Amino acid sequence: MLRRAAGLLFVLALVLAGAACSSPKDDGTGTAKALAVALAAHTVGALAFDQPAAAVQRELTELSRGIDPVWPKVTVDGVAVKDDGTARISLGYSWTLPNVAKPWTYTTGADMKRNGDGWTISWAPDMLVPRLEAGERLKISTSYPHRAGILAADGQSIVKDRPVETLGINKDGLSEAVAAASAKALAAVVVVDPAAYLAKVKAYGPVAFVDAITLRQEAYDALDQAKLKDIKGFLATPGTLPLAPSRTFAQAVLGSVHEATAEDIKKSDGKVSAGQVVGGSGLQASFDNQLAGTPGVTIEAVAGTAATPAPGATAPSATEAAAPSADATTSAKILFTQAPVDGKDVKTTLVPKLQTAAEDALADVKTPSSIVIMRPSTGAILAAANGPDSNGYNTAFLGQYAPGSTFKIATSLGLFREGMTPQSTLSCTPEYTADGKKFLNAPGYAVDAEGQIPMTVAIAHSCNTAFVSQYKNLAQDKLADAAGALGIGMTSDLGLDAFMGVVPRDSAGTAHAASMIGQGKVLVSPLAMATLMSSAVKGAEVVPVLVAGRDAKAKPAEGPAVTAKEAEGLRTLMRASVTEGYLTNLADLPGAPAIGKTGTAEYGTDNPPRTHSWVIAAQGDIAVAVFVEDGDLGAITGGPLAKAALEAAAGN
Repeated sequence: MLRRAAGLLFVLALVLAGAACSSPKDDGTGTAKALAVALAAHTVGALAFDQPAAAVQRELTELSRGIDPVWPKVTVDGVAVKDDGTARISLGYSWTLPNVAKPWTYTTGADMKRNGDGWTISWAPDMLVPRLEAGERLKISTSYPHRAGILAADGQSIVKDRPVETLGINKDGLSEAVAAASAKALAAVVVVDPAAYLAKVKAYGPVAFVDAITLRQEAYDALDQAKLKDIKGFLATPGTLPLAPSRTFAQAVLGSVHEATAEDIKKSDGKVSAGQVVGGSGLQASFDNQLAGTPGVTIEAVAGTAATPAPGATAPSATEAAAPSADATTSAKILFTQAPVDGKDVKTTLVPKLQTAAEDALADVKTPSSIVIMRPSTGAILAAANGPDSNGYNTAFLGQYAPGSTFKIATSLGLFREGMTPQSTLSCTPEYTADGKKFLNAPGYAVDAEGQIPMTVAIAHSCNTAFVSQYKNLAQDKLADAAGALGIGMTSDLGLDAFMGVVPRDSAGTAHAASMIGQGKVLVSPLAMATLMSSAVKGAEVVPVLVAGRDAKAKPAEGPAVTAKEAEGLRTLMRASVTEGYLTNLADLPGAPAIGKTGTAEYGTDNPPRTHSWVIAAQGDIAVAVFVEDGDLGAITGGPLAKAALEAAAGN
């Protein structure tokens, strides 16, 4: 008896325990939350619908496929349960769309009916997007705005849409062998990597057009048209691209554009789509967002698969579901749209006439080279030309070279601050030994300019020993301060990367002595030296400007600013270079008196060493810096280039 009673008590305990552990009756909230999760993941899961789960899943999959990878976040905003055992779920949607600043948000609703302790959801497409009907599918499309141009200082377009031809092979109707032969032939005519292009042709489908190269119209017209015509499957398709007047015009500054690659699209985090033109380098890249504008985005409900099966009906196969409905409407229903916003022009300070003249002057220079022309009163960069042997590199802005004797202008400022004037005498000897290192003057230095000479003569004839001999009288940090007062070492946001020079503050001994004549560890760019000259002309530190109206957020280098009196003394020194020194070729220029300074900087390990050739010059409100990486003395190589630049700038 006792054993039987104990068994009954144990069974009762199990029953009570089971009742205590069972889930409470769902008040609708649990099912609503599960529905939000399912819709956000476009996966039905274990939810109960009034249609077969496979049919609902197919519908969700097809809807998401048409808009992938975009898909919304879904939340439950509320559940209203009625006395008749039905309930209405309020769902909140938030879509993060490419190139749309604010999320697209809205609310929808879903109905469900009590089913025992759970709920059965009534499937309807409009629970996903209002007005979405059975058989419709979502489609996202992008409309591209007009890409803006890059303008010259006068507001005229430098970069604008110009005609191009895209050349390639149309594989339609060609055997693999013929397509391969055509690829090799085309690669030879347009000079592209034959192996790479052949691999590209083989990888494309049997009826694809496989592009090889896009050329300016004039470059295409210059090709051997007869050879192109003989290539089976050859096709040239016309189009336009935003381009400069010529292939080389300010190439490193303006940059290039191209159709977005897979890498571009991946890096953009959804901001760039296939087919979009993007900046690849130069101003086209650094101002890409401004130039490109904002693409338009449209989400539509379009005729797609057959209508969702009625409750209890057999779900269609995947093939049937993907087939268009015979009675589907062809008109699209716009659910969301944002119009494209055209890009905004980037106005530069460049003067095309001067840019072209500077590039023409460098056309025959067989080593990296540059000419920078600036307006000292405003800092505007009027031209930034790089020679053909710079091979697309922006030598003007990014080159890092010893400035040689052009740096003696900064050294002279430092000596002014130690009490000297343009008339102060310096000792110019054939050689001078500083901390065990022997310094010499340039080969062919005029003997009649040796001895105790005024600083004007020392600058005019560029006596190295006269300036090196003062290294103990001008501390390295004060030399760096003087260079900084003329713009060397400043930091500013030009809109493109630029090296504004460096003068170490801790150089000592031989390195300090070498710094006095722009050697040692002193490094500058042509832009930095044009800035130095501009600052001497203006009598205040000049901040270079490339993009009109741009705040460069400039920060000067350490040290006191240059004064008007100091700058006047520097101009006096540089006028002597023209009247009695190495730049007499500038003396006959009409207009305001020209000033300047030559420079020759040794580099490398050759014996005799190779030399950089420099000239800085100015006339009126024009300052010029000329650089040739592997040249003769500054006056010989750089002098004629500086004169050509100043002549071109006359009246500008």
